[in-house]
Amino acid sequence: MIQLRFALRDVLAVAEHAIAAPAHKPAFADTVDGTTPTPALWFVGDDGLYLMSNGLPGQPHPDGGDRLHVVYADGYRTAMSKHAIADEIGGDDFCEPLSLLDPGPDGVTLHARLTAGVADGLDLLVIDLDTTAMQLYLADAREATR
Repeated sequence: MIQLRFALRDVLAVAEHAIAAPAHKPAFADTVDGTTPTPALWFVGDDGLYLMSNGLPGQPHPDGGDRLHVVYADGYRTAMSKHAIADEIGGDDFCEPLSLLDPGPDGVTLHARLTAGVADGLDLLVIDLDTTAMQLYLADAREATR
């Protein structure tokens, strides 16, 4: 299993963009199912491993230019870094939508978790990932391993 760490405040900023956006880019499942996309973080594996907003228009990179704003997992900013762990997570590129406003099994949305985590002083969104499962949780950088 691989543990991916994302800066929580940066993830919340990307999430806020998705929620505020007037429209949302459909994920593959939306296209296949004919469903209307809702605000989501896209967890992407291609040129690195990162989170981005599905909001339209896309969130511009803070440094300007034509790139979109993404939040990379610590240590996974390139295609080579992603492919180096292909045995643990699978070799194909992927885009996994993480709904921001649909309640989880406990009735709490991902957006509410992110917001509360920042308010509580936490600083990481952690994704534990392997070829068959993904688990998200918030952590303090000093206590991020479980």
